[in-house]
Amino acid sequence: MIPCEYFLVQYVPFPREELRLPIGLILLEASGKLVRQSIARDWRAVRCLDPRADLALLRALPSYLDQMAEEHRATSVAAGGGSLRRELLRMAESNFGAIQIAPPRGVETQDPAQEFDRLFNEHVASRRFHVAPSAPRAGSRRWIQSRLLQTLEATTFWPRLRRNIPVDEFTAPGDRFQIDFSYRPNGVTKYLHALSLEHDWNQAKVLSYTFAKIRARMPAALTAIVAEENPPQAAAHSCRRILLDAGIAVHPLTALDGLVDQMRRELETVI
Repeated sequence: MIPCEYFLVQYVPFPREELRLPIGLILLEASGKLVRQSIARDWRAVRCLDPRADLALLRALPSYLDQMAEEHRATSVAAGGGSLRRELLRMAESNFGAIQIAPPRGVETQDPAQEFDRLFNEHVASRRFHVAPSAPRAGSRRWIQSRLLQTLEATTFWPRLRRNIPVDEFTAPGDRFQIDFSYRPNGVTKYLHALSLEHDWNQAKVLSYTFAKIRARMPAALTAIVAEENPPQAAAHSCRRILLDAGIAVHPLTALDGLVDQMRRELETVI
């Protein structure tokens, strides 16, 4: 086993507090020989912690550490080794400012290069900032779709529904449009698709074109699930007219229970 030491490079936004974010790692063998050093490339976690962080300083860190390692490599040859380790220990003892070096920690490994990857993933990469998905806006297609999904998932016939149905076999190869749900009672394929009358005017046209292509090939029915059946906006009235003219039924979320009961009865009759 090869004894090694690693130093964490930390971002400390508030020097008087204990909050510290690892942003880099330096691994040395016991002799003081540098195995590898690296700094994070994604600063979103730092910006989340400190919106006023000096990004220019952070982006300059990799070059600064490379230069420091190169300078001490030459010094170590002349002084018999350990120059970089002594400098890191000095920095760890006299920490101040937003960028600080943590005291060293020991580790033994058969492969220092692989150990560096493991340590970096554990201490630095694992602290990567993840943006939580935003809640869908009320009335949007995603909002309507989530409520439709929740309702259908709670039914006994949920396993019998198809989801995310591709339509390229009806329209053209490469068409990536998908219809949310379908089921087939008594030889007629019935589709459900969430849509916002207020915001999805263009998608209403795509849905109308797609449904015409489907009906030209087989018996089918399509229902657009919307937030409100008759919202007051003029654009919503136009969107609703596009759907109705294409033979697409419009069904509001407020009456979804009735539609679910109808689907249950239809599927119960299917042998």
